[in-house]
Amino acid sequence: MLLDYHEMLEYVKEVLVQREGIKSRHPYMTFRDRFLHIKRTYLWAQRIMEGMTDVHKEAVLTAAIFHDVGYAKEMTGDHAVIGAQIFEDYAGKQSWEESFIQEVSMLIQKHSHKELLSDPKTSKELILLMEADLLDEEGALGLAFDLLTEGAKKPTSYEAVFNEIMRHSAHILTQNYMVTEKAKKYWEEKKELIRLFLEELKFDLGMTE
Repeated sequence: MLLDYHEMLEYVKEVLVQREGIKSRHPYMTFRDRFLHIKRTYLWAQRIMEGMTDVHKEAVLTAAIFHDVGYAKEMTGDHAVIGAQIFEDYAGKQSWEESFIQEVSMLIQKHSHKELLSDPKTSKELILLMEADLLDEEGALGLAFDLLTEGAKKPTSYEAVFNEIMRHSAHILTQNYMVTEKAKKYWEEKKELIRLFLEELKFDLGMTE
């Protein structure tokens, strides 16, 4: 079965543009681009599956590309369910096996249920998709997120920026949702970056004296 991931990405981008679901409508987060998040999730999926032989990689990568395609300007339902239907409509025009289509559709529908990461019955494919989704906008990118968000509010002090980082990016210091080994490794690296950054920022602000 031949899969053209580039073509899928272009299709998803077109759908998001048509449905006006590509950009965040939050006044402080206009920098967020849902299509770029999809591309990064696809990249994270590639990274954490590298070297794996016991997983259906094609299903995970395809689901990563379509997982957030269901967003629109006017939402009338669950984006994951809508996204699965958009995928099935696209897949119906391809010469793909029905079993593959149903597997990917299921992954898209369930990707928001992050509580399934701790369920031993959850398939490795769904775990990998959820891990890839969660790894985006954390660590260095999470810090950039916080700085851009707080900057849009026109903060009056460095302390305000520090508080935004503590509110958002610092949450990973006490959490590790990851299940697979590579995902755990990347998450721990992100945690260490945040920890060191906060230590330096506290020192620079005189908050450790």
